[in-house]
Amino acid sequence: MSRALDLTPTARWWPSVLWQTTTLTLDGDGARLLVDPGIAAWETREAAADGATHILITHADWDHVMGIGLLPDAQVWASQPAAERIRSGEARASVETETRPYGVVLEGLDGMRVDELVPANGESYQLGAWRAESHATPGHTPDGITTWIDEAGLLIVGDHLSQHEIPFIYDSAWNYRSTLALLTELIERHRPSHVVVGHGRPHAPARALEIAAQDARYVDALIAFAEAGGTPDRADDLPFPDRGGHDDRGEHRSNVERACAQAAA
Repeated sequence: MSRALDLTPTARWWPSVLWQTTTLTLDGDGARLLVDPGIAAWETREAAADGATHILITHADWDHVMGIGLLPDAQVWASQPAAERIRSGEARASVETETRPYGVVLEGLDGMRVDELVPANGESYQLGAWRAESHATPGHTPDGITTWIDEAGLLIVGDHLSQHEIPFIYDSAWNYRSTLALLTELIERHRPSHVVVGHGRPHAPARALEIAAQDARYVDALIAFAEAGGTPDRADDLPFPDRGGHDDRGEHRSNVERACAQAAA
């Protein structure tokens, strides 16, 4: 039995065993696009089958870039900040550190690369066989992008809008708030068949909007708390969404600590 879920006749969602991390495949006109190939080498190879012509990276966190080097013939697209994380060696170092607790066998790291920069300004561009429209969506990380592929009816949002974890805010709560507003606008404008998230099963538009509203309330409260002079030792005074993540409380406390430090700066 395949672990993949068919989203459309040409698009499949491949969840990793670890955290249901998304790899998306899209086929068309003799081309195959992989979004965020990984995590394990066998998972990338299963999703890629006989290969890929293009790879799109939503952001350069370790669990979204591990399969790049296993597909040497694919053209790799990423945002300029994500490309810098990869070219500087930061992404590879993170892979080597973060995989240790899970015993993941590492392959192909020497082939980690970016070949083309995504124009993340909302303008249409050609991504292999597909017309795409990408937007800078920082908040989770500074390098995140969201991409709309019209002919597939897919909005690919990276590590935002997961129903399995609260917002992980490694960049800025203020940027995260702006991204949630943009994602809401894009979902309402395009009405995608699926909103593809970085962790967990893709959403229907109504469910994605529901999560966006929940996350916006949380982020608004986090910003208000920080701007009012709140301190990290009072993090438990601020509620967060109940998503059942393995360390949501710890991530919430990290969000509060970061927001308080940025508000005070």
